[in-house]
Amino acid sequence: MPAKVERLASALAQGGAPLFFPDPPAPVTFNFDQGIAAEETFPLEELKELSARIIDRDEGRALEYISFDYDKANDDIIYISSYIELVLGHTGMREQLAQWMGAKQGIDWLEADNYILTSGSVQAIAMAINAFLDPGEGALVEAASFPYAMRFMQMRGADMRAVEIDEHGMVPESLESRLKEFVADGVRPKFLYVIPTFQLPTGVVMPLKRRLRILELAEEYDLVVLEDNVYGDLRYEGEHLPTLLSLDRNGRVIQSSSFSKTVAPALRLGWMAGPKELIGALAAVRQDLGTSQWTARLMAEFLAEGKLEPHIERANEVYRRKRDIAVETVREHCGEHVTFSVPEGAFYLWLALDESVDWESAQRDASMAGVFCRPGEKFMGAEAGRGFLRIAFSHAPDHELRRGLAALGKAIRDNVKQ
Repeated sequence: MPAKVERLASALAQGGAPLFFPDPPAPVTFNFDQGIAAEETFPLEELKELSARIIDRDEGRALEYISFDYDKANDDIIYISSYIELVLGHTGMREQLAQWMGAKQGIDWLEADNYILTSGSVQAIAMAINAFLDPGEGALVEAASFPYAMRFMQMRGADMRAVEIDEHGMVPESLESRLKEFVADGVRPKFLYVIPTFQLPTGVVMPLKRRLRILELAEEYDLVVLEDNVYGDLRYEGEHLPTLLSLDRNGRVIQSSSFSKTVAPALRLGWMAGPKELIGALAAVRQDLGTSQWTARLMAEFLAEGKLEPHIERANEVYRRKRDIAVETVREHCGEHVTFSVPEGAFYLWLALDESVDWESAQRDASMAGVFCRPGEKFMGAEAGRGFLRIAFSHAPDHELRRGLAALGKAIRDNVKQ
C-alpha cells in the first residue's frame, strides 16, 4: 500500500491485500483453479423464456427494490405492509426455497422468514460472522477450509483455531479438545464453521455419527454452527446424508448455500437458512438494502415450475463425466507420485504429492506449461499445505482436462528427486 494511502487507511484496510489469488507467471492454457459451474449446464433457454414472461407479467414491478402489486381496476399501487424485503429479500423467493429445501432435506418447519437472501453464499457467511462473533471470541474451522470464511473471522478479530480433519471430515475428538483449550484459556468459544458434505478443499463427506456428535458438542458449549452446504446438492453417486440443519433440535444451526454452483454464478443469489431468531441476527447487521428483486423473481419462478431438480440431475451427469476424466488422466500421468480419494460429488480432486516430488519446482513447471491450479497453502497455511494441490475439473472442457492434467503430470514426473 503506498505510504500516503497507508496514513489514511483504517487498520482493517491495512490488514492485507484483498483475498485474490496471484496471477500465474505464464499465460493460462488449462485453468483448474476456481470451482465454477460448467457453462454447458447453464439453463439458458429456460432463463430466457422465464425472463420474458416475468417482464410481460410484472412489468416495472419486477425491477423495484421491493414487491408491489397493482390494482388495474382502480389504477392503484398496492404496497406491502413493511420494508422487510430490503432486509430478508424477495418474499416469493424465500417461500419457494422453504418448500424446496423442506422437501429435499426433510425439514417441516421452514417458512419464508427462516431465510435471508444474499449476494452468493460468501456474503451469507460474512454476515453470519459479523452477527455472531465479537473480537476475541472463539471461532473454530476445519484444518483445511474455505479461505474467505477464515479471512472474515480474522478481520472480525476472532480467536480462530483449527480442528483436525481426516478422510471422514471434522474429527469430533479434536473439536472437543479445541473447545476445552478455549475454556482453559479464558476464551468464550462461540462459532463453528464446518462443511460436512463435500468438504472444501478435500471433498470428503462426514458420516452421520460424527454429525450427531458435533451437534452434541455445539449444545454442550453453546455454539452457533454455520453449515456451509454450497456443494450439498452436487452429489452424483453415493448416499445422501441428513444435513446438520435437518438434524438440529436445539435451534443453533444455520445453513448457507447459493445457486452459483448449481445453476449459474452470475445470478449472485445465495441465502442463509435457519431458526428465525438466528436469521434475525443476520438481518440486524445487514446494510446493503438487500439483493436483486429481478434475480430473485427469476429463480422463484424457476423453482415454482419444478425446474431446479431436473436441472441439478442433468448438471450432475456432466460433473460425473468430468470427474471420471480427471481421475483417469491423473492416474495415467501422475501415477505413484500423487494420492487422492475419488469424490462422490462437487467439483474437485484433492491431490497429495509424494515426498519425493520437489513441490516448488513442480508448481513452477506446471505454471510455465499453462496449468493453473490452487495449492494447498491457500486452504491450510504455508507449512501445512505444502505438497497438496486442488484440481477444479468442473469448468474445463473435456479435451482441456485431458491435455492440462497430462501437462501437470509431466511437471510432477520431471521434478521427482533422485
